[in-house]
Amino acid sequence: MFSKVNKFFHRLDFRLTAYYTLIVLFVSFVVFGFFTYQLQKSLMKQVDKVLRDEVHELVYEYEEEADIIKACIRFEASSSNRKYFPIVFRLIDSSGKILYASQSKQGISFPTPTNRLSHFCMLKMPHREYPFRMYEQKISLDNLGNFTLQIVTETRQYGKIFENLYENIVMAMVVILFLSIGCGILASRKPRKIIRDITKVTKRITSQNLSERLLTPAARDEIYDLTFTINSMMDRLEQSFREIKQFTSDVSHELRNPLFGLKGEMEVALSQNRKDEEYREVISECLERCNFLIKVVNDLFLISRFDMKKIDLDLVYLNLCEILRDLFNFHLPMAQEKNLSFTIDRCDDVVVSGDKTRIHQLFSNLMDNAIKFTPENGSVILSLIAKKDAAQFIVEDNGMGIPKADMHHIFNRFYQVDKSRSGFNRGSGLGLNISKKIAEAHEGDITVKQNEDKGVTFVVTLPRAM
Repeated sequence: MFSKVNKFFHRLDFRLTAYYTLIVLFVSFVVFGFFTYQLQKSLMKQVDKVLRDEVHELVYEYEEEADIIKACIRFEASSSNRKYFPIVFRLIDSSGKILYASQSKQGISFPTPTNRLSHFCMLKMPHREYPFRMYEQKISLDNLGNFTLQIVTETRQYGKIFENLYENIVMAMVVILFLSIGCGILASRKPRKIIRDITKVTKRITSQNLSERLLTPAARDEIYDLTFTINSMMDRLEQSFREIKQFTSDVSHELRNPLFGLKGEMEVALSQNRKDEEYREVISECLERCNFLIKVVNDLFLISRFDMKKIDLDLVYLNLCEILRDLFNFHLPMAQEKNLSFTIDRCDDVVVSGDKTRIHQLFSNLMDNAIKFTPENGSVILSLIAKKDAAQFIVEDNGMGIPKADMHHIFNRFYQVDKSRSGFNRGSGLGLNISKKIAEAHEGDITVKQNEDKGVTFVVTLPRAM
């Protein structure tokens, strides 16, 4: 039971409602407090104005009567029996003698006069619910000298006004409390439902089921941004898992065939006694397969380092024309074995900032592929063109070409255009993927297009050194 109560108090909608209610109540309290303070200040100014006017009225009565006692009697008669602001006063001469005091004192005990010219104060009387407001002022009457006038009026009417105001404020705060709770519940229902939906969907997501997606709300608010971000993350995760599965399947396939071939050749060699030459031939073939496996593993390791961005490039200034001519001379014998027309059409002197080993690997991969997949008596043309801000290395052949449907996949790892090939001529399907990653690591790019007649053209673009 306690855990359920504790869980309820920790729910998002409860906390949002509580925060919303507290904020609304606090703001309402501040507004009502400020309003009450301003009203009290305004009403007290009105009382003070009444008291000042009464002082002027008494002085006016004296000027009319020319007798201070008669003026006080007349003033008391006109002001003491009012319904609102009845006046009680006393007049004290400079020696401290009381010249006149109201007959109806209403239980008021006047304080001792001060030396100030004028001031206001509140008088709290025992057994009286509301305090009195007193105004004390020094007045000077012709031929009579200086006097101190203490004049008092009640604040009962204003006190009742504030009592009613406080009662209304309390009722208003109660209404605001319930309204804020209701509005808070309504306002927090939507985010709670969305979060519950997010939780429900994410609980169903596993490595075998990454196709689940959150419903995106119509309103483009923070909830929309959250669901869009989560869906985008799921897209990336699904793509990553798909690539991992495909990669695992491809690696298993690429390693299984050479291993089975290696195992088969060894079993055949051991099935009966053979001559030394035959054993030597089997060992040579096994070594060739081992070298192929080592190359595949090394290529995979290189790709993984590119993917994790842990590849370290030893950047130096390179003259690509020199590299192209060196690689051309290296691949020329292989091209001549197939009677290929292997030529350099153009070789501009252009310098780039790059890793010499990786640039060699990039150019060599493209030349190897062109020679390997171009039939006998075909042609492979190499070009190096200097552009304004870049260098372009172009490899054009008239070989078997690449079908249009395969163009978008040609740079994927383990992708093979001619799946009918077998053995070492088939290759690992990693060369073009590595070439693309090398080009991108040098802030360049590699593209492929079909030739008009037959064959394809690969174009590597690398930024020139500044």
